[in-house]
Amino acid sequence: MSYYTDLIQSSASFGEELAWTIIRPLGEPLPLEAAASRLIGGGHPLLVESDEEFTEEAESLEGYAVYMGRSGEATMLLEPSGFSYASTPQVMAWLSHNAQVWHLSWNHTGSRVLEYAANGQRLARIPELDPRAVHGADPAALQEEAAALEEAGNASWPAKKATAMAIIERRTGARLPIDWFDQPHLVAVVDPLMNDGCPPIGLWHHEPDLHARLRLASQEHRQTVLLQVIDVLVERFDLGLTAITRAVRTAHDGQPLDDALLEGVREEWANLGARWAGRGYAVREEDENAWRRWVAANAIRHSLRSLNEAAGFLDGLTYARFALSEEWPEIRARIRPTIRDASN
Repeated sequence: MSYYTDLIQSSASFGEELAWTIIRPLGEPLPLEAAASRLIGGGHPLLVESDEEFTEEAESLEGYAVYMGRSGEATMLLEPSGFSYASTPQVMAWLSHNAQVWHLSWNHTGSRVLEYAANGQRLARIPELDPRAVHGADPAALQEEAAALEEAGNASWPAKKATAMAIIERRTGARLPIDWFDQPHLVAVVDPLMNDGCPPIGLWHHEPDLHARLRLASQEHRQTVLLQVIDVLVERFDLGLTAITRAVRTAHDGQPLDDALLEGVREEWANLGARWAGRGYAVREEDENAWRRWVAANAIRHSLRSLNEAAGFLDGLTYARFALSEEWPEIRARIRPTIRDASN
């Protein structure tokens, strides 16, 4: 525990803000890219390599920046602000598929929590690191941890926080290095949520047959479907904005989209969702039309990203499904003939 006492009292700022999540696999180690996919329910978040400039700007991003690394057999996630996306109940469930997940966080509001999930279920949590407050589907799963926190309860600061960090290292074998942010890390940039329900982005959650057929289809057929849906969304939601129009035209011409053009599309999508900036998720009930247009723009954005990567992922179709809502069955029916023969 002395290691974590020193870390919390150091200049590394972990004593003020921490959101630390450890994935301990029950089988083979989980690759960072797979952990990133689990963060959004089987989708493909943007992955970037952190540097000093990125870290300085991370808190101003639309969405969430989740830093990823390895510690022994475990995969480690860190969120600099101490406010955690990874501890969302649905995300804990996704991360803990065939794994244990341990989460510890505190931030400037004074909130503190230790949480545990396994095999797709969030089982127990200890809010405020108060052992008397342990609760969840299986509170006994944190019985020993609660007892250890009870023992540290009367010790001077930062004994309870250091105890919680030591618990996680003991359970997972992962150690948080004091120089974490001095090293480059892969960062998953998670979009602001479409709503507070944190819906999964993997298309198979919503359209298992369509997803299977598209995965079996050729790259050319997937490209055709993505372009069809993009065109529908542009027309239906009046999204003939400057960057989107240029990007769609480039995609139809079969040309790659450069980073500047994709960044322009991202900015147009972000501007459409400016009313929800900094809130973490959109509130559909505030303005149904604005919400649908924002989600549709993100469908176009992710579909264009996919076209630039051999049409290898289908996140854009999940967003399209939400944006089109009751109109989606008709679009799905128009897609099926495109891929029916290709996936047989």
